[in-house]
Amino acid sequence: MTLKLLSHAKRSLFVSTPAAAAATLAAGMMMLPLYGHTQTIHFGVFDGRNYAPAQLPLAARSPVQNESPKLDRGVYLVPRSADGQYHLAGWINGYPVVFLVDTGATVSAIPLHEARNAGIRAGQQVVVSTANGMATSWTSKANILSFGGFTVSDVDVQVVEHLQFPLLGMNVLNRFQIGYANGYMTLKIAQ
Repeated sequence: MTLKLLSHAKRSLFVSTPAAAAATLAAGMMMLPLYGHTQTIHFGVFDGRNYAPAQLPLAARSPVQNESPKLDRGVYLVPRSADGQYHLAGWINGYPVVFLVDTGATVSAIPLHEARNAGIRAGQQVVVSTANGMATSWTSKANILSFGGFTVSDVDVQVVEHLQFPLLGMNVLNRFQIGYANGYMTLKIAQ
């Protein structure tokens, strides 16, 4: 077997015989028999890892099961995701979102394309410094953010045009004691 890199996210596995192809295919994958010819099986690699050719079928049929955050004796345990970040399911004004926990963000933020769904009608324009440089955003006041059994009221939220996903920033996180241990972030209401 040989592996040919077609792009950053697409890989091809070349199998020389139909029998070898059948042995290599994962359950649920379709094989078009081309008897006597080389067969190409395309794989998309999405987690940034560099798999050996023989590992691709296994990786395709065995996704990582993400662990859900949980509340344990007043401490919210958030597992680190495969991307090395911490993500939380929650709500902005009752609209469901998945926050990226960002201790480097001064203020919580939401992408412009989700702001209307989150009940944000208007905001005062400001220029902010982001990881990608300066950006125009709009400040919406008096929002309600919820996650993991916690609800925080009267929260400023920045509406940012080219933001990929909602950020849970320090204006919310500073109300909690934050810790890190064994692949978890811990959040506990600050005393």
